Amino acid sequence: MEKMIFCFLTVTLFALVFGADQRCDNIYRPDDECDTDETRLGEIFHFSSSTRRCYAGEYCESTDRSKYFSTHEECKKSCNAQDSEEVGSGGGIEDRDME
Repeated sequence: MEKMIFCFLTVTLFALVFGADQRCDNIYRPDDECDTDETRLGEIFHFSSSTRRCYAGEYCESTDRSKYFSTHEECKKSCNAQDSEEVGSGGGIEDRDME
């Protein structure tokens, strides 16, 4: 019985650690945005754990897109986000200073 409980806990822990999408834990910083002289190539979406919402941002050549979601819907589903409109960057320092 103890072995069965141990196996169950091990499998559960494994699923939690390796099953979660790492992009939901990524912290979006204003530095991640494009510089003013960089050409915007498209949109990326990131999750804010403090608001539990997904936000749109722009990406450039220098942006590591693997840390972000390519669609708003993918972000919402992967991170179990609250329903929201696609607004602003949502996690930048400027936004928090206004609260």
